[in-house]
Amino acid sequence: MARTRARVAAVVALFATVALVPGGSAATGADRVLAVLATYGPTPYSIAEFQRAAADAGAFFRTSSFGRVRLQFDVTPWLPAFGATPNCGGLTDRSMDGLVAPAREAARRAGYDPDLYDQVLYALADVHCGFYGFTWGQQVMLARPPSLELLVHELGHTLGLGHALASKCAVRCGIIDPGDPYSPMGTGLLDFSAYEKSLLGWIGAQPHAVATGTYTIVPPTPKTKLAQALVIDTAPGQWWLEYRTRPFRGVLVRFVDAVQSVGPFSPSATLILRPTGARRDWVVAGETFRAPELFTVRVLRASTKAATLRFKWVTARH
Repeated sequence: MARTRARVAAVVALFATVALVPGGSAATGADRVLAVLATYGPTPYSIAEFQRAAADAGAFFRTSSFGRVRLQFDVTPWLPAFGATPNCGGLTDRSMDGLVAPAREAARRAGYDPDLYDQVLYALADVHCGFYGFTWGQQVMLARPPSLELLVHELGHTLGLGHALASKCAVRCGIIDPGDPYSPMGTGLLDFSAYEKSLLGWIGAQPHAVATGTYTIVPPTPKTKLAQALVIDTAPGQWWLEYRTRPFRGVLVRFVDAVQSVGPFSPSATLILRPTGARRDWVVAGETFRAPELFTVRVLRASTKAATLRFKWVTARH
């Protein structure tokens, strides 16, 4: 699908969501999350099912953030809030506020105050929308049963992250939105990317390749002071290279468009698919990634702990 540049847009995809939140701020500490289960009669899944998905999402954030994010969930019983099947809203923050207003009032009647929580998830029973979730500010409307993928994705939006995209090249190529099969902000569950972790304040400043030379990076999974990404600044945008050892061993290449503007949340990174032409999305030892007319990066070594990269500008520094 084409990348959307509008402030509000509906993306009909696996985790199609609109996020209208500020981006780029540190996401750390303990957050209280309220999940309001609201219905007009049916109860398509149990409270225990939602609690299990919430616990899994909390564990995912705790691991990915190195313990910096701790989510504490309260899940309401199924609350009678609607007289009939609710609609899907008008895809604006105002219309979504109106849509979940009955659920919010039902929560208050049941003794829950949404204003006391950092994030509020409104799970509506048996709604039939073209999207799985919709995020605006610190509120989320869930239009599908809870799952680890859905909750992590939506809560990532409340922290300021946009979709993780994918493309066959950085410039003048079609964008798959969301499309990154390794980030929960795309269509995967491997881990948040090094770029996303940097935006959220989970890892520190990463080295920038300013001159031809050799660089060593480690995976962005353990807590460490070592470099967990290599950042390359060019005129078209910024490149982020990260090393993964599980479930594959190789370097992922992502590109952040210098002129991208997708509302008030952080610019999205685009995973470069099949970066060396091989039938995989990572660069292995002995291979070279080439950004045409910009730079080359050769993976010299790829051990169980680190990768050694040889970076070289193709022309004068961009």
